[in-house]
Amino acid sequence: MNLQIVIGIIAIPVMFLVLIGSHEGGHFLLSKLFRIRVIEFSIGMGTALWSRRRGGTKYAFRGIPIGGYVRLGGMEPSGPDNPDGYDDPHGFHHKPAYQRLLVLVAGPFANFVLASVIMTALLLTQVNDKTTITEVVPGSPAAQQQLQPGDGILTVNGVHPTRTDQLREIVNGSNGAPVHLVVRHRNGATQEYTVAPMHDDKQNVYLIGVRATPIVTLQQALIGGVTFPYDAAVAEVLGMHDLITGRIPGGVLGPQGATGPIGIATITFEAALQGITQWLFVTAALSVALGLANLLPIPALDGGRILVVLLEKLQGHGFDREREMQVQRAGLVALLALIALISYFDIHRLATGQFPGFK
Repeated sequence: MNLQIVIGIIAIPVMFLVLIGSHEGGHFLLSKLFRIRVIEFSIGMGTALWSRRRGGTKYAFRGIPIGGYVRLGGMEPSGPDNPDGYDDPHGFHHKPAYQRLLVLVAGPFANFVLASVIMTALLLTQVNDKTTITEVVPGSPAAQQQLQPGDGILTVNGVHPTRTDQLREIVNGSNGAPVHLVVRHRNGATQEYTVAPMHDDKQNVYLIGVRATPIVTLQQALIGGVTFPYDAAVAEVLGMHDLITGRIPGGVLGPQGATGPIGIATITFEAALQGITQWLFVTAALSVALGLANLLPIPALDGGRILVVLLEKLQGHGFDREREMQVQRAGLVALLALIALISYFDIHRLATGQFPGFK
């Protein structure tokens, strides 16, 4: 089997484990901080491949690398490892409302932090002090002057360009007159060029025939990494709005509609084939999506439990725990049914070649 294919396949469970591990790790750490009894911290679902009990908590890795959970005392009926059932004095429901809310929010928050860390790291690798040429159009004025990808443009007509469109503006503003470039080559040598722009009739602009990346400062990289979860969340909410309102052809279940584990695995596989940078970017975006989805006020999700805590606080007393558990279980069944439906459409998109970007 092709090594690249193997890497793409391995990248799928690794991505799921990273996202799930961070999410469940957030719940786990806050639970331990507030001294809530943690019965089990499990990554993966199904049969346990490895487990160990320490400090009253069972830690496990399970065979199916999709999903995971943190079992807390007091959130289940009485059983062998939860003898006090809902009345566990060290259980979830015996803690103040603010602590319960923080435990529930910690999972999605951990996903947002993970996305921010990944994007900050990626952006830091792009920090540079010059506009760097990424492509030279064959036969263009830049190609005639033997400019090469990787060359850095320090100045254009004496101006130090800080963004790609600024380079384009200066060249087009010359109205065809030669522009003076100071270029630093990849070997560190600096050279001056005089390049006569060509006119592109289709765009009605003057060009020298290069594509380039903008300058990225350390400050821009750090700010971009920190704000990425917010920007991605806004984009995802707007995208879902367009799906629901039919602005995107086909809607939620159409060719560009909602995707489940199979679609996510496909996207991850394709990203891994493009390299580690693309895989990390997709992982960061999916981490935001996971955190955002878990905040929806739906039973079986963190958002549904958050809603319960808030309603209890407003009415001044708790709900009937057994009835709440029944609602949570019904919500889980409904959620699994929805995932199965979306997975069916994912398979149909793949089989018919409609899945976006998949060849």
